[in-house]
Amino acid sequence: MDCKFFPCSVGVRCDGVNKYCIASISSQGKKRVQTFKRKNRALFFDFPFVRGVLFLIYGFVSFFTAFDFALIDDEILTEKEERTKRNKIILFAIVSGLVVVFWVLILGYLPSKLSFLIMGYSDSTILRNFLIALLKVAIMFLFFVVLRFIPSMVELYKFNGACNLVQEKKEKVFLHYPLNFLNFALFSFLFSIFVITFIGVSINFWADLLINLGIFIFCVSVGYEFLNLISKNEKLSKICVATSFLVVSRPNTTHKELARFAYLEFVSGRKVKEKSSDKISMSLVRSEMESKLNKSGKKEKSDIDWIIATVLHKNRAEIKLVQSVSEREYREIIKATEERAKGKPLSAIFGFVEFYGLKFSVNKKVLSPRMETEVLVENVLLEIKKNKKAKVLDVGTGSGAIAISIAKFSNAEVSAVDISKGALETATQNAKTLGCKINFMQSDMFSGLKKKQKYDIIVSNPPYIRTLDIEGLDAEVKNYDPRLALDGGNDGLDFYRIIAVDAPKHLNKNGKIFLEIGKGQFTSVKKLLEKSGFLEIKGIKDYGKITRVVKAVWKK
Repeated sequence: MDCKFFPCSVGVRCDGVNKYCIASISSQGKKRVQTFKRKNRALFFDFPFVRGVLFLIYGFVSFFTAFDFALIDDEILTEKEERTKRNKIILFAIVSGLVVVFWVLILGYLPSKLSFLIMGYSDSTILRNFLIALLKVAIMFLFFVVLRFIPSMVELYKFNGACNLVQEKKEKVFLHYPLNFLNFALFSFLFSIFVITFIGVSINFWADLLINLGIFIFCVSVGYEFLNLISKNEKLSKICVATSFLVVSRPNTTHKELARFAYLEFVSGRKVKEKSSDKISMSLVRSEMESKLNKSGKKEKSDIDWIIATVLHKNRAEIKLVQSVSEREYREIIKATEERAKGKPLSAIFGFVEFYGLKFSVNKKVLSPRMETEVLVENVLLEIKKNKKAKVLDVGTGSGAIAISIAKFSNAEVSAVDISKGALETATQNAKTLGCKINFMQSDMFSGLKKKQKYDIIVSNPPYIRTLDIEGLDAEVKNYDPRLALDGGNDGLDFYRIIAVDAPKHLNKNGKIFLEIGKGQFTSVKKLLEKSGFLEIKGIKDYGKITRVVKAVWKK
């Protein structure tokens, strides 16, 4: 038995004489079936004509509930999105009311007026009713043609089309399927309007209402049986295109994914299990992430890559090859995206930061390493290749990200200093976790170093934000990063002055210095280094084409 009593777009079947089943199809073609406790209810769907009315009733509930699921997940609505959704519902109700009034006025007056203009005064009631019925159907048909030019309706039709295509791979499915719910509803309404108008019952209001209601139910039942009959033959199925093209549009990948997972949740009556084998396409995930971050003004593409890579436990290069994620991974990604959209930094969301392919624990005692700082590490490692026994000093190490990354990917002897005891504790723990041997020392810049301690390379990412600019920083920076790691003095150059003067005392001949700088600071920092006697000073740009690193050589 294959009784398609329920909207085909929902992707369900009546499987068995005494079972009313709801089946959702996974990407592997497997079914999840939930059987209602009242099994005898299925018997109603075995009766021809009765099942057509039930199809219409359940169809309205299931289709639009699932469409609501597809639009947005209530569990992760922001206040603004909640308000927007509420406004859309109100607007939909108002528009629906206006449409009803429009139809009553237009369908009640215009067809009769047009029939008079065409036929004049005629004694043939049957012919007149037939003409009026045709005109009403034609007006409704044109009305739906106009709806296809409204963007929001087109989205609904694409979703509807996706419902036809998202089914078990072994089944041959069609974009224009006769028992697609919206096609069935439109066909039934057009058919019933024609029949009710053609019969033209005129007794009294209540009698007319009851008789016309009976005719409507009859038309819905006959319409269902007709569409069910032609759906069994591929050639006959093409007849439905006459109405189906008005309410079905070809969907893209995103619409199909939305349809599949909206119905997967709706028809099961619960959230998807974590161990489900269903997959959500990465294109859909990225699209939803971009939408949420753009609404909040957080447009950094690196955030999207970082969140996905962190949840999937992969690096940013590996995620380029990932085409889909599980439902559990999807929900973790979206949850993190929601927190990021509210201004929470990634380091606070996950409790660690991925830097140069390594994971560093971070907290409010240290500055969370940024992606652009990887350019600094990358250039230091290139320099170390020329001197494999290089001694390196990281000044102001913070979380230890720079020092540890250098030690992890080279044979250099690495030391690191920081004024903060809390920062050194964090850096020491990170080094231990990542298996790196580093000589950590508490020191205010170079003041705690012995005069004879010299290095081949000195690297530093010092505070370079102007004091007056700190209050204007994003909340995620000023509220989560320590002020000590941000404040570079009145002009943002205080620490570069110290480095320019004291670094030469701890550099070997032909020693190199690598400094991270802020946007627009290259010229000022270059002048400070030149004044101290550094040579071959050059700027290195980051991934955003901003001069982010200064490299200089100490020849003396």
